[in-house]
Amino acid sequence: MLRLNSLLLRNFRNYRECRLDFHPRLNIICGDNAQGKTNLLEAVAYLSLGSSFREQNEDKIKRWNADFFFLKAELCAKDGAHILSAGYQQRRRFWKKDEQPCRKISEIAGLLHTVVFQPEDLELVKKGPEVRRHFLDREMIQLYRGYHLYLNNYKKALLQRNNFLKQLELNTAVDDELSVWEEQLTVNGAVIVKMRYQMIKRLNMISRQIHGELSGGAEELRLEYISPLSELTADEAENETVLVERLRQLYAAGRSEDIRRRQTLLGPHRDDFRIYINDVEGRYFGSQGQQRTAALALKLSEVELVRQVAGYYPLLLLDDVFSELDAGRRQALLRLMLHKAQIFITATEVGGDMRGLPKEDYYLFRIQDGEAALQK
Repeated sequence: MLRLNSLLLRNFRNYRECRLDFHPRLNIICGDNAQGKTNLLEAVAYLSLGSSFREQNEDKIKRWNADFFFLKAELCAKDGAHILSAGYQQRRRFWKKDEQPCRKISEIAGLLHTVVFQPEDLELVKKGPEVRRHFLDREMIQLYRGYHLYLNNYKKALLQRNNFLKQLELNTAVDDELSVWEEQLTVNGAVIVKMRYQMIKRLNMISRQIHGELSGGAEELRLEYISPLSELTADEAENETVLVERLRQLYAAGRSEDIRRRQTLLGPHRDDFRIYINDVEGRYFGSQGQQRTAALALKLSEVELVRQVAGYYPLLLLDDVFSELDAGRRQALLRLMLHKAQIFITATEVGGDMRGLPKEDYYLFRIQDGEAALQK
């Protein structure tokens, strides 16, 4: 069972120095806007992912006029107690596991699983493909250790191929040069497609059940991975040899148009997955309520998927989500997750859904100007 016992922040966002000891079940973080509520969740997620879910530039994460930031978490994982720390100083990031330096972020990957749920995630259904790809990739990086490497290799090869295409003169014979980058795209892309396909297959089963509970059995959710390779059979979509050959053909066939458009038009970087509600595509034909219920089901499915793969529930970080959900969905979320995952909720005020909970079942923190106080 994964539990975050404590968190120390130094010079992180608007926190000079702050230490919090957490409840093993539910932690409610209240305060006015711009006081630092989300910053606490960001710190937890940084230790989990090795990066912020809000900002890629560490210089913008450290406290104003500080020359470093430091984070330290004490946690209880499946294999026992651990201390996890991360920081940034002299324009360099660093991580430690049990006080021992880590050479690569992959050495701490999977130790502190988190699922982050923000208000914009409720628009997962109706937004563009890049949002849904990010949803898949973010969770797969935590769950499957090698995925991050394949994804990074693919992105590097894609950038190099696109840069090469932008410098070309039309009608130039460049097949040999392009084939070098295409081989990297093909080898890494085949693994990405296979793993995403498997991920969607698992999410489809889990989200269908959760969505049924959220909708009272009135609606059925279905997911479908969308790719130029979508016509492959289920067995072929999980066969790397087949995928490598099909991607190789795809890039070769698209060269002329890629040269004309000066970019790589097809591949895993353009893939998507469709979300159907009662066999109707939710992005275009679902009501706002249906879209939000489907998005909530998908986020909660992430939590259950981590349990199936890792053997325990991740931390669930809910950043001001309750203000965007109606009473029925708030109650359903708490009912489904409260006695499973350790939950962290930010809100401006404690809602009625939580006031009825026994006081021994949660901690309430009040945040003001980067300082946190436990409310008795």
